Amino acid sequence: MNTLSKTFENFDKFGLEPFAEQLTKYLLVEAQFVEGSFVLSLNSEFGSGKTTFFEMWKEKLKTEENPPNVVLLNAWQSDFQGDALLAIISGLLESLGTSVDKKEKESIKETAGKLCRFALSIGNDVVNKFIGINVIKAGEYAESGEKKSETTLGHACFEVYRKRQEIFNELKSQLTNLTKETENPIIIIIDELDRCRPTYAIEFLETIKHFFDIEGLIFVLGVDIVQLESSAEALFGQKLVFSEYYRKFAHRNVSLPVKSKEITEKFCRKLVDEYFTVDAFKNRDRFSLIEHDRYQTENIEEMCCSFSLNARQIHEIFRIAAHAFSTMSEGQQKKKFGWYVGTIFMIILHLKDSVFYHRIGKKEISLEEFTNHLKTYKFILSNSIPDLWWSNLLYIGAFGTNSPKQLEEEFAKLGVDISSDRNNMTFNDNLVNFSLEAYNMMFRESDSAFMQIYKILEGLKSFER
Repeated sequence: MNTLSKTFENFDKFGLEPFAEQLTKYLLVEAQFVEGSFVLSLNSEFGSGKTTFFEMWKEKLKTEENPPNVVLLNAWQSDFQGDALLAIISGLLESLGTSVDKKEKESIKETAGKLCRFALSIGNDVVNKFIGINVIKAGEYAESGEKKSETTLGHACFEVYRKRQEIFNELKSQLTNLTKETENPIIIIIDELDRCRPTYAIEFLETIKHFFDIEGLIFVLGVDIVQLESSAEALFGQKLVFSEYYRKFAHRNVSLPVKSKEITEKFCRKLVDEYFTVDAFKNRDRFSLIEHDRYQTENIEEMCCSFSLNARQIHEIFRIAAHAFSTMSEGQQKKKFGWYVGTIFMIILHLKDSVFYHRIGKKEISLEEFTNHLKTYKFILSNSIPDLWWSNLLYIGAFGTNSPKQLEEEFAKLGVDISSDRNNMTFNDNLVNFSLEAYNMMFRESDSAFMQIYKILEGLKSFER
């Protein structure tokens, strides 16, 4: 099992180390201009690499000259336990480790245990295992007080509220003193908040706002802002103005820069080395049915940028494609570039538009529908003029069984300049020539190239390959 820590040196496929350095400097300066804790929201969609970035960033922060204390919490992992307060305190005490006086740490645990006793909704053994607090023992203070009291129910409820508020203030005071005693800043990173149940996600935000608004604490919330908005609307209704609601929790909103063209291209090039090189296949005791070159890398980059794919989706595409291209025999005939690019295209469709993917694979889509879909793909456009190369590749891949006249009519609808062929061939000759060059198959064979690719990809699902 590989237990190597993820660092920017050994794991960063996006080139995010400069961003991490800027983020650190920004947090440490900006935190000085707010009262209480400083909260930054780092926004990025599901599957874009937030968790990996946080892990690498945490390792980098350890190497700073005066490293801050870093707490990395996965909110989703504590969701089932239902107590954001204990989750944060537990992570904080663990991060500070031996730098905190043992008596002071035990005092905080005891106070937190008393507070937990009033709102406990899970078993004592679970809490004890999670944070090291014996809630039952710590709660005897509240329990014994209630047994001796013979007040009315209303007065008893008031007493419970008052006692809880006293313990609440005591715990906050202890944490404030703890923060003041800590020389270096404390950065608390909250990941996976948007994956939590709506009630717990909002509870986490409210806990940070009302309980941990303590000078010296810096919170970074890793969220998919769209998903978090859905959680808030599920609780407060569709009329909630989420931007204003969220503003009371987060001082600043920053986006993780992983969807830019430059970053996506860099990520794709890293994955090409990891999956499509000769050495990559040999490391898996396999050989490849394709020969990769820089033009094909550019084709992949164009498609990934056009479909606005995130890191998880791109990684999945490379993994499936590498499996589809792999063979145990080195001497098998290599596939032409059309099969290569066409396979990537079909895998992308499977992830982004599965209905369209299945209809192409089963030849259940019309030429007109295909043309309308292509109009939305940026990679076939060059200065707003459809690219002849991409159009040839996709139309022949999907409709190589149709007549050249039908395809010529669709090219005209799409706006492709078919007169741009440098060899001055007729449109029919151009299609036949491209079919042989790209797919190594005669034009108008019984099954289109994409139908054959579809069978291969579907076969992977049923272990036919």
